[in-house]
Amino acid sequence: MALSSAWAEDKLPVTQKTCSELLSFYKALPFTSVLPLPEGPVAIPGKSGDLTIGFSQTGFNHPWRVAMLAALQAEACRHPNVKLVVVDGNVDVAKQNNDVRDLLARGVDAVLLSPVEAAALVPAARAVLSAGMPLIVMDRDVPTDKTLFIGQSNVTMAEGVADKMAKDLGGKGNIVVITGLKGSSPAIDRDQGMKNVLAKYPDIKVLATGDGQWIRDPSVPLMEDFLTAYPKIDAVFAHAEESSWGAQLAIARANRCKDGIKQYTFDGSNAGFKAVKAGTFQADGNYTPYIADIGLRAAIYKLMGKEIPGEKTYQFPGKELVLPDSPTVTAANADEWIGRGWGDFEPTPDPCKK
Repeated sequence: MALSSAWAEDKLPVTQKTCSELLSFYKALPFTSVLPLPEGPVAIPGKSGDLTIGFSQTGFNHPWRVAMLAALQAEACRHPNVKLVVVDGNVDVAKQNNDVRDLLARGVDAVLLSPVEAAALVPAARAVLSAGMPLIVMDRDVPTDKTLFIGQSNVTMAEGVADKMAKDLGGKGNIVVITGLKGSSPAIDRDQGMKNVLAKYPDIKVLATGDGQWIRDPSVPLMEDFLTAYPKIDAVFAHAEESSWGAQLAIARANRCKDGIKQYTFDGSNAGFKAVKAGTFQADGNYTPYIADIGLRAAIYKLMGKEIPGEKTYQFPGKELVLPDSPTVTAANADEWIGRGWGDFEPTPDPCKK
């Protein structure tokens, strides 16, 4: 697999890993038994030469997205005639729609898509299917036809985190919510999971909700506004670890560390798990980025004419493959999960513990 040429072409963040390193990394991926494929060249009926798979990523502004790419590269390294063309959506709906059309113009054999937003990427999804090729959508869904959507359940994961929060609060208190990117399917589903749990706890009040866009920078001023508006906040329910670290920074800047505002978050990084162990976060929804290897195998299955075991119909057109839930990480099981998450960076130092 010619990693360097693909990256140089699109100016993407190179993982700097050789295929040898990626093949070693592959052994630690959590879902290699899903849609298994033997190592070696892939044989597609009626096709000779290389198989080219296009991957349109939301953007590489977040380490979760880069980790997702590493799983894709690792699978590609197992098959010497599989080549990747990867494009960076820069978290821009118009660019990602254009990126998908560019992949089609380059003559890819299948498209993997992790969309910026759900409804906004419907035109791109339709373009792929109109071209008669497999479309595998990962992590974030589109409410239109596709070959297969792959992901863990954000609803049940959020229910687990929200249940821990409700119990920690003793069933009553004031919370603020920092969502993921408005309109993206994980943000919608994580919000729904929280609401499913809070319906059983009428004494837990949601004071305010804001869009943290999955990242740190927007979350700091959001939390600053919440702290200014509300003298009593018991917990923050944030859809991403980066947003939680941003919220914690705002709490420290506002001299509100003594309030003991609890943090409930998602993303499943090793840094996040360490923050749980340290007490910065009280719970971390364990949603893995390591699903793009399954996406590549699903595309190859479809090109081979093979059925997808476990796929099912669901609320949107097309089929869905729901991956197993991973347990919510709390102080009780953090040691068990540190090292099994993604990322090799350290957690942001807790500004309330200086």
